[in-house]
Amino acid sequence: MERWEPTLENERLSRVLLDRDLAALGDAFVNLVYSLALTRQAGRPKGSKVENRILAEAIRRAGLRGLLPKRLDRHAIGGSAEALLAYAWLEGLVAMDECTEALRPSLDQPVEAFTQLLTLIVGRVKAGRGMER
Repeated sequence: MERWEPTLENERLSRVLLDRDLAALGDAFVNLVYSLALTRQAGRPKGSKVENRILAEAIRRAGLRGLLPKRLDRHAIGGSAEALLAYAWLEGLVAMDECTEALRPSLDQPVEAFTQLLTLIVGRVKAGRGMER
C-alpha cells in the first residue's frame, strides 16, 4: 500500500472523496455498474446493491483511507468510494462500460473488484487527468 504525501493533488482528491453530492450520485452509479457486471456475467438481468463495508474495505486496500478524516464510519468511507467513482465518470476518467468490465473478473470477490477499479482511477488521477474540482 502506497503512503500518500501531502500534495495539492491529494488535497483535491480528499475534497472529492468527501463531496456528499458526488457520493449521492455515486451510490446510484456504483449499484448500476455492479448490476450491469452481474447481468453480463449471468446472461440475464440482475440487480444488486453494493454494501458500504465492501466499498470501505476497497478504499482501505486502494490506499485511500489516509486521505480521509480519522473518525469516519463505514457508511461515510463507503460514500467516499462512491464519490470518487462518480467524479471519475463525470470527468471522463472512466466510462460506464469500462467500470463494468473492470469489475467482471472479480465479481465473486467484490472487495477486490472495487479495489482494482479504485486503483485504476487513482492511477489516472496521478497521470494528470482530472482533479480540477
